[in-house]
Amino acid sequence: MEKREENPQHEVPGSEARLTDGQLAAYNAAFQTIEGDLATMRPVREALSRLEHVQWERPVPKAFATHTTPEGQWNAHALLLKLFRTEILLCRKADGDEWAVIQRLVASPYTQAHGDTEILLKGNGPREVATEYMGQMRHTLRFMARNAEVKAQKIVWEQFPDDHPGKVIRALSERCDSVAEGTEVIKQAQTQSVRQSRGIGI
Repeated sequence: MEKREENPQHEVPGSEARLTDGQLAAYNAAFQTIEGDLATMRPVREALSRLEHVQWERPVPKAFATHTTPEGQWNAHALLLKLFRTEILLCRKADGDEWAVIQRLVASPYTQAHGDTEILLKGNGPREVATEYMGQMRHTLRFMARNAEVKAQKIVWEQFPDDHPGKVIRALSERCDSVAEGTEVIKQAQTQSVRQSRGIGI
């Protein structure tokens, strides 16, 4: 039998939900299992937010490096994303007008055997390839958010089935979505504002 819900009193980041003591315990246990996933998503979301404000019609910056792929040499004009041991670069063919998004890996035994650069996509202009790559980034973030939600749901349903798990799962889902959509900071600020306003007597 499902327990009667206590008076909710706890707010959690990225969500407007208010949880009981039991629900908060479930939320925290599940969040610990996906905290690393969300940490991986944040730099990708930050890079995407930055790229979404770039005016691609403006002249592309001068090349700052040259990289060799099986298809020849490419001049790097912009750094789209930098993660641990990986750089994603906007490049132009050194001897042509073709553009590409190229992944460059930090030197390792793998790169010594397979090379340190890989062409992810190609196109006729910087705006075309950058826009397509940003679409791939959004898709990746949504996929990562869904995976994190599934992991969190498993913990909640298996370990805390009597504490109104649906409400906890909604709060966790909102947290994952806020990271994927880049609204996490805004939602946290709104939650803090609500918390402060509730403390003011009228």
